[in-house]
Amino acid sequence: MFVETVTAPRDVWQHWTNRLRMHSDPPAALVATIAWNSGEGMITSINVWDEPSAVADFFMERIQPIVEAEGQPDYKPARHGNAVVAYFRDPAQADSSS
Repeated sequence: MFVETVTAPRDVWQHWTNRLRMHSDPPAALVATIAWNSGEGMITSINVWDEPSAVADFFMERIQPIVEAEGQPDYKPARHGNAVVAYFRDPAQADSSS
């Protein structure tokens, strides 16, 4: 898995998230995305991808057309590399323990 984060003002984050259809039509290679209020009007999100090439494919398919139409974004992802370890609890397991 490949991990990246991006921090941007809430309105900028919302604009790009909507335009990229991160939640309404998530890319198949996106394993997880989590966003939080990181203070002072900023949102930080973490995106977990199947592999680094998935980020390149996503850029070509969805980001590049927007950049051509609107210009380069002011806030760009920080790429952190491949995950060393990851754990996601299966929601079904949480439900069965009640």
